[in-house]
Amino acid sequence: MRKKLFATAGALALVAALAAVPPGGPAAAAETGPAMDTDQDPIATAVQAYRRVYPEMSVSAARLAATQQGLRKDLHKRLVREPSTYGGSYFDAPSGVTHATLTTAAAAAAAERYGRELGLTVQAHVVARSFVELWGLAESLRAGTGELGAVAKGQVGVDVAGNKVTVALTDQQKAGLSPGAVPSWAKIVPASTAQTELDVCTDRANCDTDLRAGISITRNGAGCSLGFMARSTVRWALTAGHCADPAGTSTWSTNGSQIGSLSTVNALDSGAVDAGAIQVTDPTYAADTVGRIYLSSTSWVGVDGWADTMSAITAGDVVCVSARYQAPTTFGNPCAVVTNTSDPTNRGLVRYEGYDPCSGDSGGGVYWYYTTSPPGVVPVTKARYAFGLHSRSTAGCNVTASPVAWFSALPQFWTGLTYELG
Repeated sequence: MRKKLFATAGALALVAALAAVPPGGPAAAAETGPAMDTDQDPIATAVQAYRRVYPEMSVSAARLAATQQGLRKDLHKRLVREPSTYGGSYFDAPSGVTHATLTTAAAAAAAERYGRELGLTVQAHVVARSFVELWGLAESLRAGTGELGAVAKGQVGVDVAGNKVTVALTDQQKAGLSPGAVPSWAKIVPASTAQTELDVCTDRANCDTDLRAGISITRNGAGCSLGFMARSTVRWALTAGHCADPAGTSTWSTNGSQIGSLSTVNALDSGAVDAGAIQVTDPTYAADTVGRIYLSSTSWVGVDGWADTMSAITAGDVVCVSARYQAPTTFGNPCAVVTNTSDPTNRGLVRYEGYDPCSGDSGGGVYWYYTTSPPGVVPVTKARYAFGLHSRSTAGCNVTASPVAWFSALPQFWTGLTYELG
């Protein structure tokens, strides 16, 4: 499960001690190299990041900003309890001030009081719209609603400080708008002219930068999908057991880049288990430690946890599958509903209905997609837990009137594995 941020007495004492350091702090050159997360000292990493972006910040000011990150999250958690009055917050690092926007004077006064209790410098501002309202308006424009939404083509953001929805348009697009096309809650900003490139896979069959659930993997012309990444004393890439070459050990690749080998010893295809473990031997892949789920040609998400007992998987759960067939131009992964956690009609595999995977999808990662956000709170907190590996489905390729599929649940095999998280 994700860790919760909270302030301890020790943390507050540390913040107080750091606050005693003179604002200017010792003179030091601004950080020039990129901040690196080495999993050793997150405060030092944050200090470096602050000073890279804001070279005018002293080391002591940057360190205070870094140590107060958790306290700012605590402030947000307090304010978001009242979504009708909370307009959002933002932190101005150079000044060390946390700004909070609220829709009533009473809520603004409470925000500043909360800030003082936490040891933060908070400035509250009374605004017209809550964040929930702003986000809803932004979503309507992203969906192409109205003349402005049609012209925006999804180039829509939210400006918490200005309490407006922002739309990025070229001069030509702006000039073409009719009078009154821009509502009072929206603001036009210049479209970016900077050239960009996507530092990601071009599609599921062309993904050799890292290993993630949903990419296409092949051996001797046969194709399956990659599931989740796991570790014992070595790194493993999981897929369906029936994908293994029955003749013996097979070498698996993605987009021509070799992953490693799958032996029949590590291929299980009996009863409720259909899982194969490819030992990752490619040095680049073997050194990676991140668990990812493929969403589209331009994005991926991390794995937040995994089901370690069968009781963690229940009928009625909504699960999604990341596998090779999904068109690379389509964003997201198809989802379905678990209807039987041990289907007697198909080897005791977990049955899920509502989507019919296709040839080559075997081994793809099946995951529980859920949220713990209270109703009405946006943006929604999302989490994805690895549940299993896709095994089989009704005949055809998503053309069945009542599609049914089955997956092999993680708790059923290799319980000693530690699944990698993102």
